Amino acid sequence: MQRRVVVVAAALALVVAAVGAWVGWRALERTSYEQAVAWMPESTLRATYTDWASVRSLAEGSSLGSSSTTRDVSNFLSRAYDLDLTSTSAVVDSTYAMNRRYGFSPIDASWEMYGQSREGAVVAMRFDDSVDLEGVERNLRRLGYTPPADGAGSGGVWAGSADLVATIDPTLTPVMQNVVVLPDEGVVLLSDNQAYASSSASVVTGDADGLDSVEGVSSLASAAEEPASAVLFASDFACEALSMAGADEEDQAVAEDLISSAGGVSPVAGVVVAMQPDRSLVVGMHFESSDQASDDLRPRVDLASGEAVGQGGLFTERFRIVEAAADGNEIVMDLEPTSDDLPLLSDLTQGPLLFATC
Repeated sequence: MQRRVVVVAAALALVVAAVGAWVGWRALERTSYEQAVAWMPESTLRATYTDWASVRSLAEGSSLGSSSTTRDVSNFLSRAYDLDLTSTSAVVDSTYAMNRRYGFSPIDASWEMYGQSREGAVVAMRFDDSVDLEGVERNLRRLGYTPPADGAGSGGVWAGSADLVATIDPTLTPVMQNVVVLPDEGVVLLSDNQAYASSSASVVTGDADGLDSVEGVSSLASAAEEPASAVLFASDFACEALSMAGADEEDQAVAEDLISSAGGVSPVAGVVVAMQPDRSLVVGMHFESSDQASDDLRPRVDLASGEAVGQGGLFTERFRIVEAAADGNEIVMDLEPTSDDLPLLSDLTQGPLLFATC
């Protein structure tokens, strides 16, 4: 009997090891963007991503560090803004103060993801081993944050307040009110809601479902490739955010005629707009079925090739459709901007957006 127990225990250990290896392999296979999506709470409706490593490379900020001057940081951020690389960041305006007071910032972050839901909002920032996250917690204590109940290194919330943040530096964003440091994952979470910061930490540590568990989100994240910046609208929030309902009555009437002439469309069930490092854009639209995606391909391409109702001008003045295809439940369009100085990502992630309407 004892030998049998030992054999069974050994078999179970092998199974656990195999599962752990598979999970680790899956994590390694993910792009940075897919990982960022997975670490957002399941309730997230809008998620904006900034690949700060790519931004620093594209906007000549790779040499910046903890001793960089206000002018150096400001010039870098100005260049990045002109390239439409930072409209997705929730902390960009706090960069210098974060670097000087907290010991982390976009200057040394690998990436940032900002997720917004009806329950709260959270910023996740990923760092490599060069950032001293233990030092970050020491800074939080010195700045006046209340330590987690289990102390530094526990992954709990360092609680602050709006008054505390304003006192530290007036340029700091309200999401700096509550901070979670997760050294094993190399992640710092920021939120203006203490409870939401705590529940978001459970997603990163694997104790709660993430945004990638929502229907269609994983396939959209995969379609986005490895963007420098991106905006994802989950599930039916895409219709709420991008539909023509936000246009004036005259534009809505024009849009209805154009949609009817194109053959009609099915509602989207998720949208991602992702700008690649070469400034090309990938637009992914998720549908409830592959039939809907296939049927919508031609109408959506036609709508993206004509009048930009609700925004003004023509879409063809802004981009060229290089390729468009229906793949499973998704339509994926590859867009090439007509000029390098167009804020195309910003334009296509604020409704009304005719070719992504419901």
